[in-house]
Amino acid sequence: MSENSNNTDSTADVPVTQPPAGWYPDPQNPQGRRYWDGAAWTEHASVRDASGALVSPPAAPEAAIPTHGAVAVTVKRGLPKLKWWQWGLVALAVLTLISIIANGITGSSASSDALPSEKPVAAVDETADPAVAEEVEDTTVAVPDVVGKTVADARAAVDSAGFVFVPDAGVGEDWVVRSQGPVGSRKVEPGTEVTVTAEAPKPVYTLAQQNAIGMAQSYLSYSGFSRTGLIGQLEYEGFSTEDAAFGADNAGADWNAEAAETAASYLEYSSFSRQSLYDQLAYEGFTDAEIQFGLAAVGY
Repeated sequence: MSENSNNTDSTADVPVTQPPAGWYPDPQNPQGRRYWDGAAWTEHASVRDASGALVSPPAAPEAAIPTHGAVAVTVKRGLPKLKWWQWGLVALAVLTLISIIANGITGSSASSDALPSEKPVAAVDETADPAVAEEVEDTTVAVPDVVGKTVADARAAVDSAGFVFVPDAGVGEDWVVRSQGPVGSRKVEPGTEVTVTAEAPKPVYTLAQQNAIGMAQSYLSYSGFSRTGLIGQLEYEGFSTEDAAFGADNAGADWNAEAAETAASYLEYSSFSRQSLYDQLAYEGFTDAEIQFGLAAVGY
């Protein structure tokens, strides 16, 4: 045999030995494990329990595993071998599931028991007065607002609304209402008294009357005057007799006080007997009553 025939080929086929049957990392799920039967992957794969922990996969069904060479592998059936803490997690998950189911059943029963079988009927008090049970009708009426109106207009408005008009004593029908009680728009029972306070309207003067009053007040502040003497002075200033009298009467003079002032002024100027002083005051236009007041004021 030649040299070539005596040498064996180093690349001759060598039988490939497959891994023995067992659990290996799952090629389809790197986080799990899958069973290899010695020839191919089986459908047996690892699982995770309720807590998410990886549980050792269950043993593959006991079966004859194809042999390779002289070795035969037999897998026994049974529960997976778990560590104590893994069994504890499984037990906890089971207990939790049982508790949730029990609570759901209890809650459903309690809800059913809470629902009344029939709608309760409200008790009726047969002794109650039907008139009291009815809604009370509002009989109040709004009080008219009469502030700013004349007493005459305010009286008409209050009377027509069904109230009793009560003004202050001595007010005139042309006086103006300044306040009222109850106030306007307040709702009260008909027949309620509405009291008002009013003041006299401000007089409207002509320009001549206004000036006559101003001139009269100016003279009174300078010296004592009787009414007739002040009217004469205003006429001297060019006012008509009517405007002069109006100015004297509305200047706010106290004619008794004016007589006393005039008497004192005369005594400061000269000495007078009682009679001569009386005559002088009468000449100034004072009345007898005003003269007597003036004489008494200076000591006569």
